[in-house]
Amino acid sequence: MAFATNWYKKTGIRRQVFVIFSIITGIIMTISLIGIMGINRVAEDVNGLYYDRLLPAVEMANLTEKLYENRLLLEEYLYLDDSLMRKGILEKIEKNHKSIDSLASKYAESHLVEEENRFLITYRKEVFKYKQLEGEIVKLFATDAEGAKTLFSTEASEEFKKIIEPIHRITDIQLKIGEELRKESIKEANSIRFALYLAMGVVILAIIITGAWLGFVYMMQ
Repeated sequence: MAFATNWYKKTGIRRQVFVIFSIITGIIMTISLIGIMGINRVAEDVNGLYYDRLLPAVEMANLTEKLYENRLLLEEYLYLDDSLMRKGILEKIEKNHKSIDSLASKYAESHLVEEENRFLITYRKEVFKYKQLEGEIVKLFATDAEGAKTLFSTEASEEFKKIIEPIHRITDIQLKIGEELRKESIKEANSIRFALYLAMGVVILAIIITGAWLGFVYMMQ
């Protein structure tokens, strides 16, 4: 109280109000800064979730769809009698291969954890082997249709499973990391909410103190 009285005597009312107003303004600006920084952090988390998890997951789903489509197309190729239709099927298979390679390259460019990268390398090795088997099946079909069908249903079938396995593992990792990012975003949002509530409490307290101070000033006049 002695300090307040001494400060009051040495400064005019306008200067006192200006100082108090400046303090409240500073607090409000601090609150705004906290809010903006928090929103930016949450936005970064959401962008990370979208670009590093959601889009790659969609690309991997499309890749898997193309792989299964090629498997069905090759089976259809082996049981067709129309050579012209078989030619069209081979063109579709090749087109799908280009899409598959493109999707895999896009996925590789996203933010991958070490385990994801390892399974992606495994996938690429197995898909290369499977493409070779596809070529062998098509080539064998020209001279031994039944042998080609057998190769398709045995060795090629097992190799196809080896392609799908790392894709499933990658999907599991995506779900796990996506859930971790979601929890981090919620935690970040809760921290921002707490900071804003705290700052609002400080502003309310400052307003109360200001009101009391102004009352004190008028009493001293």
